[in-house]
Amino acid sequence: MTTSNMHGFYTNVVDAIEPRQYTATNYLKNQLIFLKRLSNELDSETKAGAMVDMQIPNLEMVIEELSV
Repeated sequence: MTTSNMHGFYTNVVDAIEPRQYTATNYLKNQLIFLKRLSNELDSETKAGAMVDMQIPNLEMVIEELSV
């Protein structure tokens, strides 16, 4: 087993990582988590806050439709 360091990563560790397959539902759930966290940080009275708040129900509806 060779252990060499390339750009700050040990090659034996990088070789052991298996690529993950993301589905559309997984991607949308991650986006929903991000938007909910962003919504907590933004003021809902601002334009950006209102736009984020409007996207959350749309995203929840799409996730529900995909999981059926």
